[in-house]
Amino acid sequence: MKPRILVIEDDKTMREGIATVLKLQGYAIHTAEDGHEGAQMFRELKPDLVISDMKLPGKGGMNLLQEFQEQSPETPFILISAFGTIDLAVNALKLGARDFIAKPFSIDELKSKVAHIFEAQPPAKPAVELALDGFHGLVGTSEHMQKLIAQIKQIGAVDSPVLITGESGTGKELIARALHLESPRSSNQIVAINCSALTDTLLESELFGHEKGAFTGAVRQHNGIFEQAHGGTILLDEIGDISPQLQVKLLRVLQNQSFQRVGGTEQIEVDVRVIAATNRDLQAAMEKKQFREDLFFRLNVLPLNIPSLRERPEDIPDLVSHFVKMKCIRLKRDIPEIGNRTMSKLSEYAWPGNIRELENFLERLLIFSEGSAITPDQIYFENASRKSTRANGRLNEVLEQTERELIRDALNWANGVKQKAARKLGLKTSTLYYKMEKYDLFEEFGGKNNHAGDDS
Repeated sequence: MKPRILVIEDDKTMREGIATVLKLQGYAIHTAEDGHEGAQMFRELKPDLVISDMKLPGKGGMNLLQEFQEQSPETPFILISAFGTIDLAVNALKLGARDFIAKPFSIDELKSKVAHIFEAQPPAKPAVELALDGFHGLVGTSEHMQKLIAQIKQIGAVDSPVLITGESGTGKELIARALHLESPRSSNQIVAINCSALTDTLLESELFGHEKGAFTGAVRQHNGIFEQAHGGTILLDEIGDISPQLQVKLLRVLQNQSFQRVGGTEQIEVDVRVIAATNRDLQAAMEKKQFREDLFFRLNVLPLNIPSLRERPEDIPDLVSHFVKMKCIRLKRDIPEIGNRTMSKLSEYAWPGNIRELENFLERLLIFSEGSAITPDQIYFENASRKSTRANGRLNEVLEQTERELIRDALNWANGVKQKAARKLGLKTSTLYYKMEKYDLFEEFGGKNNHAGDDS
């Protein structure tokens, strides 16, 4: 039986071109011209692969990706976009896409990526539930998380603007999508844009669209994300980074629920809920006249602050289990055992990059470890000095604990080779031996009289 591929693309020329190329490769091709039709065909067809454009009428490609992942996480998904930024590709892969193709692309690239998916062995279904963990993907049972989930349910039910604040990597976009899914607008799409990733000119065009001929390269009319999100939700990520000029234009849209495309004269009315997110201190930015007070108060109707990971370390074991399970499915490997000592070491780290850092760290760990268990000696933190410490005693106790962890990490990095670890720490080998004896580390790293691992 031929593999069935569902192609979702609103551009007729592109859609027919992809279909023709893949039919000639022996695949059974089915096509849809918008997100709603694509979602219906996915449920009916149960395809072996989905290829979808990012920007579609109805439901966008990212929304379809999340929806299909919940329904059938083993079905591979290739996302296509004319705006091929690294951030977009990374986000797509994090949400479960198997691959990402930036327009314009060659026929050979398309054929190669599709062939690669069908050449690979399908991942064995692990003996664990593949359903989305937690509340709309939010994992954790701490008091902080329970309070946050209660706020999302309460705020999601109304239609007022929301301002999400929190450190980088805390999951602000995931929170925004949970708010959307809890809202009366959930049947329509949420459209997100990273305001810091584009120049002023590109950002204005992406927000409000442009008319054909509005500027060099504007070969056809383009609908901005305010039009795309009509009836749904728009997420303005990194709102604190937009210029004062765009702040004025954005304020007008929020006040009037209408705007003009770049180069246009027609006033376009839209019905959208606006969610903004930032890791910046907007109060400080207002004091420095870098962010408009009137825009801040327009956005900050319902404030929602996301706790950092170090504020809820009791959620780390749940997050580790969640990410390890999902990464193993994607990496097509068995789920390794994670013992108490390993979990304790992961939980004691401060994670300055928050959930994003934890997720990326675990992916690297799984790629480079092939055993049936992840052990404490496989875990090495480059920023060891940033570990949170549980010591509540005097300063010298805290310093000694930090020094001990630095030495342990250097020895792990050096695979137990003492001279190599000493060089990394800037110590004489004799000094390292003295400190290893002081902190009772010899048993963990080969014994006091075992120097076989040392180089000369």
